[in-house]
Amino acid sequence: MQMFTSGQYRVLRAISMMGNISRTQLVDITGLSKATVSTLTRELLDRNILSERELVFGQGRPAILLGLNAVSACFAGISLQSDPGQILLTDLHGEILVQMDLPRMSDPDLCVDHIASGIQALLVQAGDRAGPLGGVGIAIPGFVARDRRMCLRSTALGWRNVDIVTPLKDRLKVPVFAENDANALVQGEHLFGILRDCPDFSMIIVGDGGIGCAHIVDGKLHRGFHGGAGEISHTTVFWPDGRETERPCSCGKRGCLDTVSSLQAIRSMAQQRGLPGSPAELEMLARDGHADALRILHTAGGAMGLAVAQLVQLFDPSQVVVMLDQPFRDGVFGAVLRQTMETNVMPRPDWETTLTLRETQHTDWATGAAGIATRQFLFSE
Repeated sequence: MQMFTSGQYRVLRAISMMGNISRTQLVDITGLSKATVSTLTRELLDRNILSERELVFGQGRPAILLGLNAVSACFAGISLQSDPGQILLTDLHGEILVQMDLPRMSDPDLCVDHIASGIQALLVQAGDRAGPLGGVGIAIPGFVARDRRMCLRSTALGWRNVDIVTPLKDRLKVPVFAENDANALVQGEHLFGILRDCPDFSMIIVGDGGIGCAHIVDGKLHRGFHGGAGEISHTTVFWPDGRETERPCSCGKRGCLDTVSSLQAIRSMAQQRGLPGSPAELEMLARDGHADALRILHTAGGAMGLAVAQLVQLFDPSQVVVMLDQPFRDGVFGAVLRQTMETNVMPRPDWETTLTLRETQHTDWATGAAGIATRQFLFSE
């Protein structure tokens, strides 16, 4: 991994967040002197981290824009969020170069073997399109320690206090970082996505593995004291009443958001009534006026909307992004979610939180994991 000076990190952060910019703009953004910016950019050009782009003509002399050199390094992202998992390589801009499925192993030693051999195979496959491997990120469905090394607990993998990072680091000789899958996803969005210039936002993910949540606060991931910030799935949204909400949660409580709004909970409620459990089929029945389908989606969407409203009141993010299947996004679930959130947020005349419903992509978690390593490479954080 290439190490940089504090001044070089400031330049890299500015260019990463703003895109191609001139040296004059770097002076304004970083607060560094013109001579210092000139020296720092020359050093980064010499190291092939930056490259000169097009000329921009305006008043005075034309300016040469500077940008990150995409092929100066590549990064591996591994997602263990689903089975099979996924492994991919991205360039410095977050563009996917190559990818492959990864068998999800409950045995940590076998998992390390498959990840290491998979990365080596992808590096060979990518060839000249990939620069030297700059780091590896792993998205794990479960609790990960603040040091981004130890998986404290993962029900999906059957892991408890597993150090997946150290053996991979020893094998690959590059920095390796583990992260909760929701935290990985939100960091990838903040570094590569449309919210990369947004300093405060929250993201909720409704997926097969449950409901995940993560927050960017003042431009950085908010972990909480124990690293457990974002556990919205275990927020109590219903007082048990003997119906759907009476089902116990995996955490031992009742009335958790996960017991009514997760895909698994929705499928379970549908199956109890002899209905298909897929989002598309359930939303289609609801559109046709099927009472049970409507009730299930109103219950699930309403609970999610209430949880989002609580999040908005507590964190005051500029945006909340909910990632979920397209049928839910455009159907009853999404409409009830939005209406419930708006009803339960205190009216504020001068500003409001933007709620966006977006569809998840299969590669989002692995790309986010690669973004963890990329962020460390560029920002040392």
